[in-house]
Amino acid sequence: MSERKQRAEADQIAQTVLKDGTNTQRRSLFVSAAAFGAAAAIGTGSTQALAQAPAQAPAQAPAQPAPAPRRAILKDDSRVLNIGATVRSGNYWNFKTFMTPVEEFYVRNHYPTPTVEQRPVLARENWKLRIHGTSVERPVDLSYNDLLAMPSRTIIATMECHGNGRTLFWEQDGLTGQEVAGGNWVLGAVGQAEWQYVPMSEIFARVGIKPGARTVLFWSGVDGNDMGRPMPYSDVASLQHDMGVCFAMNGNPLIPDHGAPVRMVVPGWGGTASIKWLTEIRVTDKRVWARLNTRGEVYIGPSYARPEFSADDEFIGVTADDIKGPMVTWMPPKSFITVPLVLEKSPSVPANYPLQRGQVPRLSAGQQTLRGYAWAPQHGVRNVEVRIDGGAWQQAAIRPPNLGKYTWVRFDVPWNATAGQHVIETRATDTAGTQQPEKVPLNTLGMANWAIPKFRVEVV
Repeated sequence: MSERKQRAEADQIAQTVLKDGTNTQRRSLFVSAAAFGAAAAIGTGSTQALAQAPAQAPAQAPAQPAPAPRRAILKDDSRVLNIGATVRSGNYWNFKTFMTPVEEFYVRNHYPTPTVEQRPVLARENWKLRIHGTSVERPVDLSYNDLLAMPSRTIIATMECHGNGRTLFWEQDGLTGQEVAGGNWVLGAVGQAEWQYVPMSEIFARVGIKPGARTVLFWSGVDGNDMGRPMPYSDVASLQHDMGVCFAMNGNPLIPDHGAPVRMVVPGWGGTASIKWLTEIRVTDKRVWARLNTRGEVYIGPSYARPEFSADDEFIGVTADDIKGPMVTWMPPKSFITVPLVLEKSPSVPANYPLQRGQVPRLSAGQQTLRGYAWAPQHGVRNVEVRIDGGAWQQAAIRPPNLGKYTWVRFDVPWNATAGQHVIETRATDTAGTQQPEKVPLNTLGMANWAIPKFRVEVV
């Protein structure tokens, strides 16, 4: 089945079978309090997509219930933002905690979440991880119990979708959906969790890596037919203690939407590197090209050079013509305050977004505390600044804890809010001196927009 057809099928699934409330048209007027965290919900009615009732059965036979609908996302939608068939963004304007609850963690799937019923290999007793390749000395197949018996570590780290912030291309740069493609994540496709994993250093020690290794391919054998992410071996080796094969999130086994039973976790890199439903790791002495480093999850635009490649490279479901720009790796410094962005120019507004198109969030006049989050996973956050209406930048206070480069920080800054409309901007700087810019170059997939966000509010 073609990629376009698979995505169309996934969209149709979501339009007809999503859980109650996921297709709602309800909006609520966002009225911020001092912490910008409370919303006054003013209901305007809602609609739901329902499966069509079956025809009446003959009198002599009892009516049969309709089969249970297939759901593209399994988690409860009440605490996430529905932006498409297989994707959910975090309600970042409601974020308050240092650790993101699993129920509030964003979901980025390319296809409907695979389940044990559909894919028996996902049952823990059936799952196997094959580790092999031309650069592996001792190929092995690990069971789930084998994996759990190996030395493991935990790491607290953010994870962020490459498309997070794509909205800024539309709202702040005035680009259209024809120029920048992808889902409207707003700013919520990021979360922080404690990940428990077997480090790649343990994996490499068990199998042995031959000299000349060039690429590590992490592959899901159950998610569509093209969910594999190549990483240069040199990058994996440099991160081998911090990245690995993950089996638990926030102290509990992974749930299906987040890759159960096993996924990769690559802290600091965009979420695509952390392949879900992992079944295979292959190490090879060739460069490898697949969808997730050619047609997707790459920077394509006039400011980005086409990567080097050769006829000797390995191509999986793609060709050399699909290589157009470099893949996204480390995520850049970012920040936001917990206020919903005004969506005025975006191609779409998520069905359960708290604001109508063009609506400006409100808060009461007087002394306020602006609160927010900032992260810079390659080097760590050095400082965060906030400015109002284009005035001077002022330092925000970073609230503890600050646990290192892979984690985000929470910050706050006091503000005596006066009546009228205002623009609030936030800017993070990492420990290497890299600072959020006013604007980033166009890339047609809308990857990793880390420009300074501008939040419009109305004080009454």
